[in-house]
Amino acid sequence: MRLINLRIAWRNLGRSRRRSLLAVSAIALAQLIVVFVNGMMAGSFDDMLRTITGPLVGHVQIHHADWPDERAADLYVDGLAKLRGKLAGLKEVAAVSPRVYTAVLSARGAKTDQPADAEPAMIVGVDVAAESQDDGILADVAPQQRPGAGGVVVGKVLARRLGIGPGESIALIGQDADGFPVSDLFEVRAVIRSNVDVISRLGIVMALPDAQDLLVLPDKAHDILLRSDDPRGADDLARSVSALLGEGQAEVVTWREAVPQLAGIIEMKGWMDVFFVGILFVAAAAGIANTMMMSTFDRLHEFGMLLALGTRPRRLVWMIVLEAVVLGLLGVAIGSALGAAAVGITGYTGINYAALTSSDAPDAAIAGLNISFIIYPKFEFRNVMIGAIAVVVTAVLASLWPAALAARLQPVEAMRS
Repeated sequence: MRLINLRIAWRNLGRSRRRSLLAVSAIALAQLIVVFVNGMMAGSFDDMLRTITGPLVGHVQIHHADWPDERAADLYVDGLAKLRGKLAGLKEVAAVSPRVYTAVLSARGAKTDQPADAEPAMIVGVDVAAESQDDGILADVAPQQRPGAGGVVVGKVLARRLGIGPGESIALIGQDADGFPVSDLFEVRAVIRSNVDVISRLGIVMALPDAQDLLVLPDKAHDILLRSDDPRGADDLARSVSALLGEGQAEVVTWREAVPQLAGIIEMKGWMDVFFVGILFVAAAAGIANTMMMSTFDRLHEFGMLLALGTRPRRLVWMIVLEAVVLGLLGVAIGSALGAAAVGITGYTGINYAALTSSDAPDAAIAGLNISFIIYPKFEFRNVMIGAIAVVVTAVLASLWPAALAARLQPVEAMRS
């Protein structure tokens, strides 16, 4: 019975092919926009999320409560080795990356006693193994060029200002955690351009043991970054870490709390989804309502005959609603196929926003991060399902008026029309 109803609905749509084609085209275009634009946003926001949570802030941070505001060298988390073992035991934790930071003066060779030749810089002491993983600071640095045993990696802009390159020496002078002057000479292993703007401009990336020795911070770190397999589960991870640490001076924050301005940009995606589903809803409602109303008026005589032959009004309502649903789903299927093809092609080639805006810059600096202008759209099946559900709901609502009109027809009057 259901198959017969579908065949009748399909036949009825074919009786006015031009009208049905226009409605299907409008729905397909709207679905294409939903799938492609949401795919573009998904690719863009996923890349932005990796950029934020990867080399810069992690998914969860642990630090002294006053560290974000003061950035003083003596505001550290103690007992690093023991704490790190506990954190690594949490099932949500994929990587534990402690860091040490301090401001220093840097110079080529041993020239820190000549202020004119010195440049301000920032030491970033890192766990080399953790930061060599995907999205870490050292992810793109070759193993033989990574810091350790007296070797450091220098940001590209700082290296250019110092006139220094790999294989040369860099002298650093600063203060330890107690305020006493410290200095040392290091070998430059590599020069890097990082997504983190401050590292490119001022960064001297150093192995954590070297930084701890220089600043006299044994078994201590200023910041502990935790990465999980799912950044969207940062809140659950933060609660687990807080329960593990208990009460104390250490503060636990998620990436959303660490960089709220960028978190706000990412959360805009939900509102953009609503906007584009609204476009689909309007297109589907207009196309389906117009098609079904015109179809109903064209078939008044037919409906009158069916009613006269004993067809129940409820059966007419079901037939008209089914035609509307078939019309909508056909448009969704075509639009989804076109959208998936567009996402697949551009997901491979990428979309360069810089070229569209006549800009030569490869990226833009936002809140200390270099966000790439090249977007790789990402296909999400949920966008197809959102479109299908929206269109089915719209089709049912848009067809109720013409269906109710047909159900209230008087057979004799309808056959005279």
